[in-house]
Amino acid sequence: MIKEKNFLLLMGSQLFSVLGTTVIQFVISLYVLDITHSALLFSVITSLSIIGRIVCLPFCGILADRLSKKRLMIVMDSLYLILSVMLLAATQVNEVLMMIGVLTVLMGMVSAFETPVVQSTIPLICQPEDIPKANGIISSISMLGNILGPVMAGIVYRFEAVYQIFAVCGVLFIAAILCEVLLVIPRLQEKTGGQKVKEIVVGDLKEVLSYLKIEQTIVKIGLVAFLLNLFISSFIQVMIPFIARVQIGVSEEQFGLMNTFFALGSLVGTLVYSAFANRLSSNSIFKGLIGMSLLFLGLTIPLGLMPSNTLSFWLMVIVVTILLGTVTLLSVQLIVYIQLITKQALLGRVMSFIMIISTLASPLGQLMYGLLGDLLSKSDILILIVALTVITLGISWYSRSIFQQMKTNLAQLKS
Repeated sequence: MIKEKNFLLLMGSQLFSVLGTTVIQFVISLYVLDITHSALLFSVITSLSIIGRIVCLPFCGILADRLSKKRLMIVMDSLYLILSVMLLAATQVNEVLMMIGVLTVLMGMVSAFETPVVQSTIPLICQPEDIPKANGIISSISMLGNILGPVMAGIVYRFEAVYQIFAVCGVLFIAAILCEVLLVIPRLQEKTGGQKVKEIVVGDLKEVLSYLKIEQTIVKIGLVAFLLNLFISSFIQVMIPFIARVQIGVSEEQFGLMNTFFALGSLVGTLVYSAFANRLSSNSIFKGLIGMSLLFLGLTIPLGLMPSNTLSFWLMVIVVTILLGTVTLLSVQLIVYIQLITKQALLGRVMSFIMIISTLASPLGQLMYGLLGDLLSKSDILILIVALTVITLGISWYSRSIFQQMKTNLAQLKS
């Protein structure tokens, strides 16, 4: 399978595209922090990308099933290329933050289509027996891009010559487009029954909402994901980069390595799940949530007790890396449960619902922590971490009944 020309082209397309988007996201975060030294402005820019994704998420899965996947991939990377050029131009104007904000929203809207388009392409270019392996390889390519991107950007990044990195990203997107032009994807016959796109979208949304009224456990899982993203993930996305770059003052290379370690943590989380999937149960999710809360509390050690900034930084990186690995492990378990319990005909839309609910928490949490980051002192941040630990422990306790219901549902499914 790996030697098939089509699959090699898809791998190349994904690698170049993910590298380009990862580098851009890294550079934007570092550039905004260097310009503003403000957690609030940093959080606003970061949340804009997620808002763009939320706008498109309800429709991208439906459209990915009905439009040419090859054309969609070419359009996506062409738009990324145009946005790279526009970001390059934005660094030369006075209102750079406003321009970056607008372009970040547009990038978020484009990125919402990436996962459903690529994942729905794999069954069309692979034999059925090769699909699980192909999914694993494409996921690994994406993770490789997320690991290499921050390292590359951290080495190359210079505040006074940031435009050079956006030019490099443009080259990466051109390489992705070339792979996609050569890619051959069979086109499925569309069966819309003469319906308009609006009617299809409305009908699909009504069907999934009716289903979720019955499957309340899935809705409750979405609520847990929302709360964890609001309190924990948003803290990591905003406060950790702000503390590292502004309060501790790490170098570009250290900032890049930090993001690489975080990506590695998520990768290890997926590998641990793959190795121990058969031994994990609903009880392990509850225990994992408790462990995650205690790991989060562990951030008080590097941020409050360590005298050396360098030592504080690396200990913080280690704690957050383990924390992200745990979060990924828990997320995969919940996703697998949803895949097992949901009707196959509705799975894509149910997953989109979960993604929308969990993603919606991110801009809210990021703006909240952005405001707090500019107002709180270092000692206040320690108090905030303790308060958040108490909240997440409460979420863990609330989740026990949900996980017991999961256990019951799975037992009924097997019988």
